[in-house]
Amino acid sequence: MDERGKPAVTESADPALAELFEATHVIPELKATTREGVIAEVVKQVAQRGLVSDARWLETALTERERMVPTAMPNGVAFLHARHRASEKFPKQFLFLARSSTGAAFGAPDERPTHLFFLLALRKDMAHLRWLARLSWICRNRTTVASLLKVSGADEIAHMLRLAVEELPGNLRQR
Repeated sequence: MDERGKPAVTESADPALAELFEATHVIPELKATTREGVIAEVVKQVAQRGLVSDARWLETALTERERMVPTAMPNGVAFLHARHRASEKFPKQFLFLARSSTGAAFGAPDERPTHLFFLLALRKDMAHLRWLARLSWICRNRTTVASLLKVSGADEIAHMLRLAVEELPGNLRQR
């Protein structure tokens, strides 16, 4: 039991992709074209899926984190996350992916538009760091990013991500 008298949730220190991500965790085409719009749209979809208990907190946390240091990387990818973990705000930990074919200015060092927005909501720092490393490795490959942008629909996007995770090098694989 936890401190509120509810059954304690036991979660893996290094959760598998299947524990964190499914096709319903994908927005195949964002409508937003600005940083603020992308964050608002992602938070709205996460909240509609019941993945966060306090959407206002999440939107504020992501916005503040982006103002501090943008999470956008070269190659058109951003890794959204709150600066401080607040696991009580999430019924379960998850990964979420939103895609924009037109892209959005998101503060990438190469000043190019960002097209893929991964939201990481993991309870433990080590799990967060391991999944950030995995996703970074996957997204440094231009062919993989192009494939994620080219396929149609949430099911195909989720399938491509699963394939990319299966091809990770040994030190990044699931233990």
